Amino acid sequence: MFRTRARFAVLLTTAILCCCSLAIAKEPLVKQVILISVDGMTPIEYEQADAHGLKIPNIRALMSTGCASPGVMSVFPASTYPSHTAMITGQPPAVHGVISNTPMDPFNLEFGGWYYYAEKIKTPTLWQALHAAHLKTAAVSWPVTVGADVDYLLPEYRPVRTDEDIALMRVISTRGLFAEMQKVNATARPMSDEWRTDAVIAILRTRKPSLMALHLSELDEAQHKYGPHAPESHAELERIDAEIGKIRSSVEQSGRMKETAWVVVSDHGFLPVTKLFHPLIALREAGLITTDKNGRVTSWKVYQRNLTGSAFFEAKDPNDSASIEKATELIKELAADPANGIAHVYTPEELKTLGADPEAFLAIDPVKGFGFGSNLTGPRVTDSIGKGAHGYNPHLPELRSSLILSGAGVQRCSALEGVTVEDIGPTAAALLGASIPNAQGRDVRSLSVK
Repeated sequence: MFRTRARFAVLLTTAILCCCSLAIAKEPLVKQVILISVDGMTPIEYEQADAHGLKIPNIRALMSTGCASPGVMSVFPASTYPSHTAMITGQPPAVHGVISNTPMDPFNLEFGGWYYYAEKIKTPTLWQALHAAHLKTAAVSWPVTVGADVDYLLPEYRPVRTDEDIALMRVISTRGLFAEMQKVNATARPMSDEWRTDAVIAILRTRKPSLMALHLSELDEAQHKYGPHAPESHAELERIDAEIGKIRSSVEQSGRMKETAWVVVSDHGFLPVTKLFHPLIALREAGLITTDKNGRVTSWKVYQRNLTGSAFFEAKDPNDSASIEKATELIKELAADPANGIAHVYTPEELKTLGADPEAFLAIDPVKGFGFGSNLTGPRVTDSIGKGAHGYNPHLPELRSSLILSGAGVQRCSALEGVTVEDIGPTAAALLGASIPNAQGRDVRSLSVK
């Protein structure tokens, strides 16, 4: 009897230990996801780094231990705000609501404002999905986050240049956080990439959010100014790689590297541009826009959305069929002249298929080397001041964006094929054991090629 009881006790103890082991095994491997968007980075930079003489050891280190995409399909237009919103909603612009960088503003009442405010997003976000899973989030300069449901927030807003800008950032950030981060780095320009990086390191150390989302924008700025793959642009990417290295070092020092997943992305690629065609001049000459003697818009029937890349046309009154027909015929006539640099005219049906602006009755793509400007007067075709542009159809190979997955929860692979920007948020959520409701995107780890 004693031996039987002893055996039973051993078996019971073993069963309890096994159950405990199983419970421990089920505990999520990933405790922290660091999502870094390098605005404008193309896969060419990391896939052909040696050919371009690029020294990006940190990006390459993440690639070597994880998975990289040879090209992510962005959204239409392939621009910063529609793309970043697609990432954190898993939806295309026609669904999530941020259909361009800037709102339609013929009278310039927004004074050059962008879609800064989270209330413009019509669908559930990554932040909300993680909150539902009782996880903390942080975001530094992520687009469309003013007022977002983020625990530790330094939102992207207008460039920070003056004391008034700093005062405003203190108000729209998580209470006290901007002022605290100013002490972390008192020398760099607030909200520069260097400043943002140091803020991320401090927030990871002191708040320990499950998700940190960081947007680095200075590569994009360099490519607009100097052009894609210019020496100055590559130098900027090398500086950004060093900032990523600082974050990696801080995570290593914190002892959290084994439980951290890295998601390095971009929003769009780039094309060189030398000429701009200005459709608004033709619309004004056709009587669809009127201006005063100073060239300011006084009334409009049809206007243009999006700049430099593809252009979308909306009617003030969607039922104004006469103006819509007049503008459609005009744009088709302009497209027939090669001097205007128009490569393609999109129908509403094509735009719907591409998940683009649902209010547009027409859109146009430029030929390579051209973009679209917003002048209301003067010559229809001008030289471009900037040497690089985006906002085009994402199916162009040069417009493909980037994705590198590495770290906890990621198995090494040779390539991630068939990825779209709508997959980024669902993948980040899945790494943390959560999901974004009704997202069209999916967890891309299933797409890896071994």
